[in-house]
Amino acid sequence: MEIIHDAPIPTNSPRDATGSASVSRVSNAVTDTQKTYDVVGEASLQSFPGLAHRQELIATIDGVRYVNDSKATNADAAAKALACYETVYWIAGGLAKEGGIVSLSAYHDRIRHAFLIGEAAPAFADTLGSQVPHSRSGELAAAVMAAHELAGRERRPGAVVLLSPAAASFDQFANFEARGDEFRRLVGALPKPRLAGA
Repeated sequence: MEIIHDAPIPTNSPRDATGSASVSRVSNAVTDTQKTYDVVGEASLQSFPGLAHRQELIATIDGVRYVNDSKATNADAAAKALACYETVYWIAGGLAKEGGIVSLSAYHDRIRHAFLIGEAAPAFADTLGSQVPHSRSGELAAAVMAAHELAGRERRPGAVVLLSPAAASFDQFANFEARGDEFRRLVGALPKPRLAGA
């Protein structure tokens, strides 16, 4: 028997060559536990609905996803959302922050059309210029309807109507939550496709 710090260690300890089966059993138990955690973790992630107003999937209508990223109150936050999608019908604007959307030029090729709202609409339109098709929708309701109609007509694979304003909400809403809640309500009220034979 070996003594370490005055505590006896049995000879069949995992540290002893005769305890190699114990080491193997512990290793297998750890591996099995990790596999269980991996399965549970993956299922949890897949069922996690996400956080409200942070790239929150509101609905998929006729193959078009509607994503609420109202928390994106500046260009850096909007960039993270724009980077996630290839075909974007972008609803942007509100009360512009310093720098506006100049830093988003790397994402222009992803934007099929920008629907500009709020006080920032003229400045955002100037920034987008002729590089990105855009229209001044003024208010969120008009932007949602126009984006819905254009995305429905174009029927592009992977299309996303994305509210990621790159601006504060205070020109039209009490806060970003109110803006996101209104987006959710407007999307919920959009006409749904009719089923064949219905």
